[in-house]
Amino acid sequence: MIFYTSSLFSQEGGDTLKYIFLGHTKKRVNDQVKVDPRIENLDYSYFDRVWLGGDVTDESNLDYETLEYIDSLFDVSNPSNHWAFGNHDMRNYNDEWLMEITGKKTYYAHFENGITTMVLNYGITPSDCEKLNEQYKMIQNVCDTISKSSHLILLSHYCPWKNVPGLPDPHSYANANFKSWIANCYDKPALFPNTIYPLLLKVKNKGITVINILGDTGSNYKGKSMVSSDGIYFIASGIKENTQEKRGPDKVLMIKHVPSTKYLDWEFLNLDSLYNSFNGKGIGRE
Repeated sequence: MIFYTSSLFSQEGGDTLKYIFLGHTKKRVNDQVKVDPRIENLDYSYFDRVWLGGDVTDESNLDYETLEYIDSLFDVSNPSNHWAFGNHDMRNYNDEWLMEITGKKTYYAHFENGITTMVLNYGITPSDCEKLNEQYKMIQNVCDTISKSSHLILLSHYCPWKNVPGLPDPHSYANANFKSWIANCYDKPALFPNTIYPLLLKVKNKGITVINILGDTGSNYKGKSMVSSDGIYFIASGIKENTQEKRGPDKVLMIKHVPSTKYLDWEFLNLDSLYNSFNGKGIGRE
């Protein structure tokens, strides 16, 4: 049996599911393209689902072997697991390898155990209107038809949340502010607050909890949970080891879900403590 100091890892009933979200995990180790060793050496068999918030390595799709390495760690081809691609995952343009390894597009919706997740690619621009419009129509369709889910969770790498009512400026928590990102090629203006956010409000008004999670953070905040003026949740979670002295310890996002009661909650856990617990340096295994 495994014991942990956090309340999230206290002994729970058999129907309690545990998810982990990991953002900005890239780190060069001896000039190798790798995942941060602390992330690399967690025991992922403990978690029911693994969600990646992008920038997994410096050059995730530079070569096929790196993609195989990522899949061996996180089982990204598992339908329950998700990978919201960042610029460091996509910039070598080997999209066919990403599809071959994951079996998924860069944007899609998934329903499991009473919650709907949407993986979104806010890196698509009007230079590819076909994909941009297709993603937007998917978001519209999900928001219009969702009814049986207790929660709608949107996973992304980038932050287009500028001017969402009640949220601070993205520069205070995200690595980059994608304030000019537009959601489609036919609405003007098509910024996130004018297009995506109203759709999320429709979902919330159905009595469904809406949670946005992004992974492009770590330089400023290691983990920040916010609520808009309308009661929609926004979470930024990512790591960057060389900023710990100024910004505090790295943290990862942990989610606890009980489908039978529709309970879902989250907290940020110290990555070093979590790594130590899994590797016999803390409370660890018994």
